[in-house]
Amino acid sequence: MEQEWVSLSEYMRRNHIGYETALKLIHSGKVEYQKIGGQYKIKVSKDKEVNATIEKLIRENEELKTYIKTIQNVANQINV
Repeated sequence: MEQEWVSLSEYMRRNHIGYETALKLIHSGKVEYQKIGGQYKIKVSKDKEVNATIEKLIRENEELKTYIKTIQNVANQINV
């Protein structure tokens, strides 16, 4: 399985995620990275199957976060 290093913006584009989510992945240790001169380089796999799995997990994670925020907002509105 070949590896390549991409910029943070390229990683975000490929995985359809935002800046905040990408930084959370970096700081939680879920992706391998290097910081060179203030810029992040992220190690990614060229294996399409692995990339598809990672993308699916990231999307599911974002959906779950959205559901949790919605539930919290509803709970706050009804003063639970």
